Amino acid sequence: MAAVAVVVVNWNSGDLLARCLSSVLAQDPRPDEVVVVDNASTDGSADAPPPGVRVLKRARNDGFAVAVNAGVRATSAPGVLVLNPDTELLPGCLRAALPRLDRELDLGSVALRVLRADDPARLDASGIGLTSSFSQINVDHGLREADLPAGSREVLGPLGGAALWRRQALERAGLMSEAYFLYWEDVDLALRVNRAGYTCRTEPAARVLHVGSASVGRWSRTNVFYMVRNHAPCLLSSLPGPLLRDRPHWFVLAPLRAAALYTARGRPLAALGGLLGSLLLLPAAYARRRHLPRSGSSRKAADRIAALMRAADRDRLAMRAAAQLPAGAR
Repeated sequence: MAAVAVVVVNWNSGDLLARCLSSVLAQDPRPDEVVVVDNASTDGSADAPPPGVRVLKRARNDGFAVAVNAGVRATSAPGVLVLNPDTELLPGCLRAALPRLDRELDLGSVALRVLRADDPARLDASGIGLTSSFSQINVDHGLREADLPAGSREVLGPLGGAALWRRQALERAGLMSEAYFLYWEDVDLALRVNRAGYTCRTEPAARVLHVGSASVGRWSRTNVFYMVRNHAPCLLSSLPGPLLRDRPHWFVLAPLRAAALYTARGRPLAALGGLLGSLLLLPAAYARRRHLPRSGSSRKAADRIAALMRAADRDRLAMRAAAQLPAGAR
């Protein structure tokens, strides 16, 4: 079974971090390395780690991607499990997920089955996807676990805060982009890992509970600003050229539509700030295209990702249909 290093990114997570680490250390097999990268927390949550856990304390909070990369560089196991501190691994999670990396050498990552902590019968995500109109989705979000088909399936990538990566794939893709601070870095990395010739598949038996937005807060100003700001730069930096040339209208419209959605939810200033901030990131995003990993032609990469987009379109329709059912019928 592949050796694995667990990297937990922490920022003022309180008791959630202790619960997360307890679930990690209780796994059988136990991880070979466990590292907490603490982004200058002030609540003392990382001050007294349990035995077997190493803490890397950073002088300032430079964001999720910087912390993940620091944890990856501080470890050496061929598998890397990246976790948010508001996650809890259920028994048997690593035993189910790690053999996939041994058996399937084309896998760059394994998407764990992430369940909602407030309603464990429902999914938070079976991985992440990008639709044909360049919108990000959490695959199977809100669906009942009992209603999901059995077996594994291919998705664009794993949810960033509960992701099992093959170290070789991370290094080939160039690790996480440190341009984003928060949000979209998992989509960006998934696109680059795919372009490097790797795939991602779900593992339904590798189950995780997730509180969700525990540090930042769902629909908060910070959440909305970075979700909008990082949208277009991610697309520009990592999508295959043929997809951008075929759908230039969605490159413009998708971030605008997201900003309109957040405005309708009461965050107009954060959404506008995100749109303006994205303009400043576009030149550097375009420059990063020179360093994209390649496996085959750009057209082949575009065709692979387009197929995953069509699957994400179907996933979004299924999630919308389920959300419209009466509560008693779900």
